[in-house]
Amino acid sequence: MKRHNPTSVVFAAVFAAMTVASAAAAVNFPIGTHLVKGTLKDWQNKVLTSTAAVTIQAVAEDGNIIASTKVANPTEDGYNFLLQIPLSTTATDSTAAVGDDLNCVLKQGSELSLAVSPIKVGEANAVSTVALAYVNMKDYTSTNGTGTTASVPAEYVDTIAAWMEAYEIEGDYDPFADYDNDGASNYDEYRAGTNPFDDTDKLAITAYTAPQNGLHTLKFEYVGGHIYGVATTLSLTNPEWAVQKVKKTETDAEHEQVMPSADEDAVGVATIYVVPAEGATSQFFKLEAK
Repeated sequence: MKRHNPTSVVFAAVFAAMTVASAAAAVNFPIGTHLVKGTLKDWQNKVLTSTAAVTIQAVAEDGNIIASTKVANPTEDGYNFLLQIPLSTTATDSTAAVGDDLNCVLKQGSELSLAVSPIKVGEANAVSTVALAYVNMKDYTSTNGTGTTASVPAEYVDTIAAWMEAYEIEGDYDPFADYDNDGASNYDEYRAGTNPFDDTDKLAITAYTAPQNGLHTLKFEYVGGHIYGVATTLSLTNPEWAVQKVKKTETDAEHEQVMPSADEDAVGVATIYVVPAEGATSQFFKLEAK
């Protein structure tokens, strides 16, 4: 998977007291909450209000959402959101540990975007502040009668416009078209971080291993800063696709989505594991960008 721009296209025998002490040390304790208050502005540097309907999420590297809140009307000091991050001595699927870096994901409708700066988790009962910017979005509606809509960052549209000129594609940008005829729409390629003008660059499962240790193994090429998930169906005849929970390692907890890397310049191959559907004689998967 490529990055492009418009111009370059843990002594078995131990005293009992020591054993008890060691076991006690392994217990993970809740230690309170770290508060993050901040200001989210739009691309014109205006403080957003509740009408923007934006949700701010603090997301661990494994994709677990640790805290979430909606943008509210700004207070007198200009802050329009407050994240309450639960803490424990060691991070879990639902808590963070002091010193962790959490990705900050902004969500408006079905759209997700990754904030440039991660959230640094501070001490319990302390308060930190952060300023975030939300990009301008352009809304499109498909013309095939489905009424499907897409909200795409204006900055991305400007990039596509430059590509279109270079490839001599006329007309307004259409996120529902497939400029490179690779079977993935321009909009799907935007969400995946792939190039809509290169039919060899698209989101796909690149390798599959049948269940071993009770898990399907899938590999795919990722682009940093993007979130991926898996859908599954038991039949390709009138398929009913449903979200399939995945594991980042064989011993990991299950997650609905994964972010292989928060570094937007990173590319590489990711491996995820899927628990087979109970009683299924066949199972089909497709990779999706969120």
